[in-house]
Amino acid sequence: MKKLLPNQQKHSGMQDKLNEQNPPVFILGVQRSGTTLLRLILNSHSYIAIPEEAAFLRPIIKKKYIYNEISGKDLKRIYNYLKNSPHYALWNYDSSKFLNWLEMQHSISLKEFINNLYMSYAESEGKIIWGDKTPSLLRKVDLLYRLFPEAKFIHIVRDGRDVFDSRRRMDSTKDNAAVMAIEWCYKIYKTERFLELLPPSNKYTLRYEDLLINPEETVKNLCGFMQVEYEPQMMDFYKKSKYYVGSHHSKLIFKPITSENLQKWKLNLSGKEIKVLSLLAKRYLKKYGYEVDNVKLSFRDIIFLFSKILIGFHYRLYTVFKANMLFKKALKGKRVIFKHGKQAKPKGEKLS
Repeated sequence: MKKLLPNQQKHSGMQDKLNEQNPPVFILGVQRSGTTLLRLILNSHSYIAIPEEAAFLRPIIKKKYIYNEISGKDLKRIYNYLKNSPHYALWNYDSSKFLNWLEMQHSISLKEFINNLYMSYAESEGKIIWGDKTPSLLRKVDLLYRLFPEAKFIHIVRDGRDVFDSRRRMDSTKDNAAVMAIEWCYKIYKTERFLELLPPSNKYTLRYEDLLINPEETVKNLCGFMQVEYEPQMMDFYKKSKYYVGSHHSKLIFKPITSENLQKWKLNLSGKEIKVLSLLAKRYLKKYGYEVDNVKLSFRDIIFLFSKILIGFHYRLYTVFKANMLFKKALKGKRVIFKHGKQAKPKGEKLS
């Protein structure tokens, strides 16, 4: 382990003190579970800034950087990677100050890198608390907690059947009820296992449905957990959504909160899909208070279930592996074509 120089130790100590006073917040949840809605609501608080997803950090957040500083070729590679990252560009702010600082460094800790990255975004918004909403960083969440033990972790859960319905409408490759049910259960299991390690003051779980039915009360309780004062403007998040998310997101986040997005699975899923999801996800559906009918499978249903798992499971693993490889290649400076979201509107337009 490299020893920090006196000025680095001083900077690290100041950084830790600031994080303790204004702890960062991480939103956890399966994709299409209301994580973006929650992000926009919190982002509307006068203290809190949460940028677009940071999946581009996946190849950077490594165990080896927990105890060893980033320096030399690794640091230069990260600088070039961020400078050319289309995903980082989706943060939609002037990143030149941070990139100039990063280019001048000889060595930095992973904590310093992440903290300064997010704080550069927060400062551009005139905020003092930074946050993250990146569902794909679930497998890195234990490392993030080791870096930021004072951080607040918020887990949002949505009915797995509505998650499946929403995901497949956004991405036709997610049209496999069995695989999505297994993935939903696995990610909730992994999140719960992680949260078990945290003291009560660092973790909070809420349901997406409660946020839609009782938005103000739910957000007030959440603010209490975060130890920030509730601000009525948080309910007006939709008025500025276009500056913080691209048009590829659900149209509902550009409107006031309503309960119209509840239990759409009852209308949109086939009988077989409902059976598959209710059977495979029964444990967690019941645990979080969702209605589940007793399911009886016919021989045809069983054949349907196993065929869906056999066909879809390997393809899902392949897509996850491919995404990880693309980020790793990009970090190494190789030319990579990414599929990514649309840019939000320039924030300068807010002034007009």
